Amino acid sequence: MKGFFLKINSINNFRAISIVFVLASHSYGIAGIKFDDYFDIVLKNFFSGGTILFVFISGFLFHHVFYTNFYFKEFINKKIKNVLIPYFILGVLPIIFYMYKGNSDFNGYFLPESDSFFDEFVVPVVKYYVSGRFLTAYWYIPFIMVVFLTSPLHIKFIKLTFNIQILIVSMLYVVSVYIHRPISNISLLQSVVYFTPVYLVGILMSIYKEKLYAYLKGKDFILFSSFFGLILYQSYIGDVGSYHKHAFDYGGVDIIFIQKIFMCIFFFIFLHRFEQLNNKVVNVIAATSFTSFFIHPYVMAVISVINPNMFKFDSWLIYFLFVLLLLFACISIALITKKIFPRHSRYIIGY
Repeated sequence: MKGFFLKINSINNFRAISIVFVLASHSYGIAGIKFDDYFDIVLKNFFSGGTILFVFISGFLFHHVFYTNFYFKEFINKKIKNVLIPYFILGVLPIIFYMYKGNSDFNGYFLPESDSFFDEFVVPVVKYYVSGRFLTAYWYIPFIMVVFLTSPLHIKFIKLTFNIQILIVSMLYVVSVYIHRPISNISLLQSVVYFTPVYLVGILMSIYKEKLYAYLKGKDFILFSSFFGLILYQSYIGDVGSYHKHAFDYGGVDIIFIQKIFMCIFFFIFLHRFEQLNNKVVNVIAATSFTSFFIHPYVMAVISVINPNMFKFDSWLIYFLFVLLLLFACISIALITKKIFPRHSRYIIGY
């Protein structure tokens, strides 16, 4: 993997940017931003939906890193070690807390239906782990594990002709634009349907990267104008943040999905200009990005418990400072854990 990132530094740099987007999109509440004017809404719509960047990069890496010598068993074993095991370990404490406290969210979805041991303990725990609804953003782990489990289908997709690939992605793209993300990200199946075309676009970008670099060279401004124009339009019509609804309810077009696809392509092309950029700080942010994804809900939860109003000043300056502090805290925890448990840190925090 280290050799890979030396060859494509732009994707490494993109990973660093994507985790900043994810952390930023989860930090509004702690910063106390009220979003009561157009500028505030524009900034929120700019950062919201950062998970799409994460999924895009994951698709790109699937083809570029794993496709040539793909062995399903080896691939899944690595994902279990680096993703699933840390997910189960980091989920133990919050799930125990919710089991003890009781969680009436989602019309009591996680509450036991009877006093039997199975209904009182087994069923709720399974629901928590399948949905990831015990910490902010943890819904992503069961979702991406399903994506990894369906990787044989992605291998078949890669082997299709270009026209068939485009047809499949286009059809799934339309579905995603109208299906939206699930309410509170609790529906695993809806998340898989929604994000799959993003993953496939990432795969296509890897397959045809050289042609795309050549064709889109110098068109950075057009791509930037496309996604930023959509952000301005979304903010103008009063839509704030990501779109969530039940799968078969009609809620219009998911503008976040469209603008973030354009943003992915923009960064893909723009960062290629700086292919020789190999900054140590950026490399550390990128290398610990998935661990930061794992850890940041814990850091935010601790801050909220210690002092819920610690950073609530309705200030964008405080907001950006908090995002930097959050990123620094996550990276520090990742590096310290790696130092203390060099052989086992992957099982604990995925790094």
